[in-house]
Amino acid sequence: MNRFFKPFEGKHYKEGIHGKRILVVGASCYCDKTTCPYFKECTDPDKKDSSKFDYRCPDYKGEETLLSDEPTTIISQGYRTPNNFARFIQKFVGEEDTWTTWNRMAFTEYMQFVSPTKDTKNYLSNRDFEAFLETLRELQPHIVFAWGMAILEEIREKNKYVYDKDASQLEKTEYYVWHMKVPGVNHNITIVHSYHPSAPGYWYGNLDTLTKYMQMVLDE
Repeated sequence: MNRFFKPFEGKHYKEGIHGKRILVVGASCYCDKTTCPYFKECTDPDKKDSSKFDYRCPDYKGEETLLSDEPTTIISQGYRTPNNFARFIQKFVGEEDTWTTWNRMAFTEYMQFVSPTKDTKNYLSNRDFEAFLETLRELQPHIVFAWGMAILEEIREKNKYVYDKDASQLEKTEYYVWHMKVPGVNHNITIVHSYHPSAPGYWYGNLDTLTKYMQMVLDE
């Protein structure tokens, strides 16, 4: 098992949206609590292992969730970034609140330890990709929606399971959409990639184009 972060799975995930199961993948879990006595070891970019602090993280100690449940925490507590994304998805599911919308999807982080900075790309390893595959096999999504540029190279250029990464094919969807076939998953998976919802200028500046391609993959 390469995975540390346990995915959030909405109670209506299997029903999905337009009959499609959607897994959303964030780049990383970032911690800025530099005064925490565990910060240096928990976010060590050489060890890349926060599991020792699953039950000990001060932000989670005494709570019902663990550090490894961070994907569920950021969804259930209504953080700005997941709310931005849910408001985008609402147009495809009708007038619902953000929590109801998230209950139709699943969410996880790509990087599998707590990041000491926002420079996610500098800390990625093959372990993260293998954890990504574990989650795909477990949740069997039809669509993976990936946030941000930090993980783009890992999930497209370096991903041996992508079968349409040639520029001539990617240009057809302005580089927003590609597909992969993963052993252990019973169908081809569509990847939709966008700017990160935490970057409002890029995110809102490209919503019209993103809406077009999201509708396209839901209709496939």
